[in-house]
Parts: sequence; C-alpha cells; structure tokens
Amino acid sequence: MSKFERIGVAVLVGALPFLQGAAVERESTYGENVYVNCQYRFAAIFPRAPMVRDMTYTASGKSAPAREFYVEQGANRFSVIIANFASGPAVDEQLVEAAAVPLRQTGKIIYQAGDVYDPGIPGRQINVSQPNGLQHRASVYMHDHRLYITRSIAPEGNFPALQFEQSVSIIDANGTDLDKNVGQPSRQYDCRR
Repeated sequence: MSKFERIGVAVLVGALPFLQGAAVERESTYGENVYVNCQYRFAAIFPRAPMVRDMTYTASGKSAPAREFYVEQGANRFSVIIANFASGPAVDEQLVEAAAVPLRQTGKIIYQAGDVYDPGIPGRQINVSQPNGLQHRASVYMHDHRLYITRSIAPEGNFPALQFEQSVSIIDANGTDLDKNVGQPSRQYDCRR
C-alpha cells in the first residue's frame, strides 16, 4: 500500500471525477464497488461483497479478537483481517514484523519492503510466488491498536487482485483516509453506506 502504488489505483478508481475538479471538495470520490467499513476502519475494492468471520488472531505470543472480511473465487482469495490489540500500544513495530513472518513463508519472495502508510503507521509489503503458481500479495500495517493484514492470492497479473491490493485504505471513524497524499485532500468515504 505504498503511496506510489496507490496513485495508480486512484487514477483507476476516481480519475474522471478528480480530473473534473470534484476531488477538491470533501466528498466521496470513489466508485460504488468500494466496500467501506467505518467500524473496522478500512475501505477496499473486493470483487463482490465480502463474507465476514470472527476469529482470534495471534502473533508474537499476543492474541486479540479479530474479524476477517474475505471473498473466495475458485483458487483466488481476497482478505482483510483487522485484529484489535486494545490492551497494547497503539503501534507495535514488533507485532507488525511478527505478522509479516508467516506471510513471507508462503513461497518464494519476489518483493518485500518495510513501508509507512503515513507517519505513525508502520507496515510491511510482501509479494510471494507460491509453489502452486499463484501470486500472494500481502501487507501488514498497524494504527490505533488495530493490526491490518491484507492478502490477495491469484494468478500473476490478475486485475481484481491488483485492484484489491492497491485499493485498501485505512480510515478513521468518520471515513477519512489516513493517507495524506501530498497536495491532495484526503479521500472521504461515506460511513452511511
């Protein structure tokens, strides 16, 4: 979810309204296919409405209640897990790294980077070629006690997987994207949807 990579998605998803000047206002500038969940503080383009399951997420010996939002289409899988480590620090770099370790172990690493979504939101990006020929694109970020783990598993070059990966936004309770795009207003998602 680096800023450079998200620029391409912004162009794909909202280029026309942006080019026409609509993005100057604090209004929704995203397509209808964006799933927005203000309670769990994220937005993403899933291929269809995601299913939801509650779980316990464990990393680095720490466990927390979590919710997974996911879509499965044959061998393709798109997932966002939000784990709420409410009793720990707002940002835990060791927890972010621990969550990235099993993602790296799913195959041959093609790309990985430590990245900051925006100041104060540390993360990791990982791209892995799996033994079954599928590409596993994942990221881990942490903000305000929430650990965000995104995963797309699909054939290399699969457009829905690329779109999903690039579309994930960390938002606040009001639907404002926390990514501060230099010179641009923050995207505003509609929490009433």
